[in-house]
Amino acid sequence: MKPTFIKKAIAASISSFAISSGAMAAGIAIEEIVVTAQKRAESLQDVALSVSAFSGDSLREDDISSLQDIGNRTPGMVFSMFSSGQPEIAIRGIGTKEDGAAASDATVVSIDGVYIAARTAQVLDIFDLERVEVLRGPQGTLYGKNSIGGSINFITSKPTEDFTLRIRGTTGNYGRSDLGGMISGELTEGLYGKVSFSKRSHDGYLRNLLSGKRTGDTDTLAFRGQLRWTPTENLEITFSADGADDDNGDTNREPIGPTTGDGFVHNCGTCILDPVAVNEALGGAGDPWSSLNEIEGFMKRNVEGYNVTVNWDLGDFIFTSITAYRENDFDWLEDSTGLPPTSYLVDLTAGGGALFANPASDGFAFDLNDVAQEKNRQYTQEFRLTSDTDGPIEWVAGLFYSKEKLSRNEEFRFTSLAGGGELEHQVSKQRNDSDSWAIFGQGSYHITEALSVTAGLRYSYEEKDIGVGATLESGVIGLLLKPFPFTNASEDWDSIDGKVSVDWKINDDVMLYGSVATGFKSGGFTGSASTLAQATIPFDEETALSYELGFKSMLFDQRLRLNGAIFFTEYEDLQVTRFFQPAGASLGEFITENAGEAEAQGAELEFMWLVSENIEIGGSYAYLDTEYTDFTGTEAVGGSDFSGNQLRQAPRNSANLYTKYTMDLGDDIGSISAKVDYRYQDLSFYDPDENPKITIPQYRIWDARIAWNSPNKNWEVAGWIKNIGDEEYRTHIYSQRGGRIAFANFGAPRTSGVTVTFNY
Repeated sequence: MKPTFIKKAIAASISSFAISSGAMAAGIAIEEIVVTAQKRAESLQDVALSVSAFSGDSLREDDISSLQDIGNRTPGMVFSMFSSGQPEIAIRGIGTKEDGAAASDATVVSIDGVYIAARTAQVLDIFDLERVEVLRGPQGTLYGKNSIGGSINFITSKPTEDFTLRIRGTTGNYGRSDLGGMISGELTEGLYGKVSFSKRSHDGYLRNLLSGKRTGDTDTLAFRGQLRWTPTENLEITFSADGADDDNGDTNREPIGPTTGDGFVHNCGTCILDPVAVNEALGGAGDPWSSLNEIEGFMKRNVEGYNVTVNWDLGDFIFTSITAYRENDFDWLEDSTGLPPTSYLVDLTAGGGALFANPASDGFAFDLNDVAQEKNRQYTQEFRLTSDTDGPIEWVAGLFYSKEKLSRNEEFRFTSLAGGGELEHQVSKQRNDSDSWAIFGQGSYHITEALSVTAGLRYSYEEKDIGVGATLESGVIGLLLKPFPFTNASEDWDSIDGKVSVDWKINDDVMLYGSVATGFKSGGFTGSASTLAQATIPFDEETALSYELGFKSMLFDQRLRLNGAIFFTEYEDLQVTRFFQPAGASLGEFITENAGEAEAQGAELEFMWLVSENIEIGGSYAYLDTEYTDFTGTEAVGGSDFSGNQLRQAPRNSANLYTKYTMDLGDDIGSISAKVDYRYQDLSFYDPDENPKITIPQYRIWDARIAWNSPNKNWEVAGWIKNIGDEEYRTHIYSQRGGRIAFANFGAPRTSGVTVTFNY
């Protein structure tokens, strides 16, 4: 890492304040955004940390309904999905690939202050959002466990005193049909209620070339009910119940790579060992939205959540209690190679390697279907005391407890070389009972009206009790898992983390801040481990030390919001998950291990500019430079020294930009608005060896929208188109056979439609 980068970035940040904020045409200004990133309501511009905030109106305008959409618009955040219910979130290059029962995420996802433990329950469609806040960098002081990369907070709207109604309907290509609604208002004196739902469906983007069927359909339902009771002026009790019922169709894993000449068994040319050759021979190459799956996959999920939040104003401080219970059932099947298997029998225990030279049109020699069933139950409790805002000192203190029970079975079905049956059927059985608790506090002292100092401390403890086993339901070789009996193991971790920051308001429009913070992610156990030893030996906790300098500014008479930050973070024992091939292994093995040291540094910029009453421009940019400074992994085919390489999901450059034009058509007609969005993501690696096959190549996506609003703002009719250029871009990739072959998921093709919204 070069210190000159930090020096140049500091100089660039300071020079930005030389921008004149002289008067421009009066009458328009950017609306203030209020966030609760520090557990109290504050203006976004007064929060001395990197926060991206998205209002409910902007989310609905851009049809943002997923973490993928949030990631596309957040500087430094990259979102990927192993399956439609298993997200992989990285912020500033720090994420979690491990999906086993005893894994911990680097980014904490929460809804209304409730931490969502299971990764398979984190992807939700929430119709009644008030805003989304994304905090970047370690949040070790105020947030739930393991917030070492950042935190994503979904905040729903509260039941309103006045009657409120919103209905939204969408129709589009690929059979898209959505309907959502929310109704809110007073039920009786002091009692307010709200009900919302979102129903989405489409016929799928894929065409299965073997069956001729269209696949990849989506059918989801999300709903929420809330009651808000105010028995006295200083007491508010909110009860919330939410759920989701998802039934999604197939995915397509597009083969990447060839294997020709890699020495696996022998050099076969274009044969059944080469997935790219098989894909080409059977007509699937060149189109990521066609598939050659011999089975039709699916993702089924049921989510339930209940919580009670109490806010009690006791005068000098506010007491908050958040009690929550959540459960999640997840069932998933995928053809993990996107290819049909060979149909003849090869006895791998008695030789027969010459038959691997059969032509690629016979199918893929190592076809694999992956099945996962997961059940999660979690209980969380948080108590918090928050000072009022009068006086020079502000503080927050609290206790947090989480109990999680998760069971996961993952099946690996090798269907090739078996005469039309299964060569092997292996099952990884995993169970994890986790208890974690923390005590935390943070306080700010306003030395003057312009200068403040903040300090925080948190003690975290977590214990994981696991049970693991592996069975060979059929077959005799153990291509991936070596059978071992169900065995128990346990481990615990703890950490003391802190934060110190200083912020200086140069004037009413500009604030500078600097901070030093630490973060912690508990250790765990490798999921779907190949041997008993790998399954029961824990990997260590991960820690971070982060330095950040930033600014918040509102210029040109509140018409330009310009926020930025530079950061440098050092990581110890970074947890790295990879699918690697040890010497002598036929396919490969999963392993999660600790990299000795890693670093990440970069710069982020966000802006919104009201150029005139009609024109609005906004967007963000992130520069990210990451490196494993000391990482020699478990020995594998092709080497295992990764020092000097980039981190996973860490594109060097990423950006998004939008332009919006609004025209008033008169009091009797209403107004029209047109918006164009652009986003760019640089090349990112997905294996620590920087294998050029195992990447997400750079891509550019354009979206557009035009809308008419009625004079009273009750009605909106919008036409939209996404991925205008029909860009073929990868969203996830994984490797096999020591990284010599890989299989990728791709994003949606060009889609278009019309959305009608009624507000009252």
